[in-house]
Amino acid sequence: MNIALFNRKYWVRRFGEQRVVRGFVTNDHTDFVASLHVHPSGSDQQQQLPEGERRLKRLEGHASIELRVGNEQTHTKGDLLYYHGEWYECVSAQFFDHTLLSHLNYQFVLVPTDGAHSTDLQDPPTVDPETYVPDAEKDGDDT
Repeated sequence: MNIALFNRKYWVRRFGEQRVVRGFVTNDHTDFVASLHVHPSGSDQQQQLPEGERRLKRLEGHASIELRVGNEQTHTKGDLLYYHGEWYECVSAQFFDHTLLSHLNYQFVLVPTDGAHSTDLQDPPTVDPETYVPDAEKDGDDT
């Protein structure tokens, strides 16, 4: 059980199976909202940019939802977390059941915008995850 008092809602991008289209490997993805407790790993995990700006390289998180980790053997991509305008890949999701407050601990790494997976970062969600209502809930009629 995760203590949801500290959680916020965040966008998570999950990828489907890889397929080859015209000689290129591609994946479809779906975006969904997840309730997580996310925080920086520490000030030593910041990346200094030439302009003097600092970006977080690593995040940690806690929740009860299972996030997917990338797997090189099966060629599956890890879930991406959209945090303060940047995408972070889930590289670790470990189940902690040593107390009554069992939960999953996550580690996220900043995805470079100029790397091989930069196409995965296109079209980030524009809706605030705190106010997002899925289409299935919008269509419900209580009359």
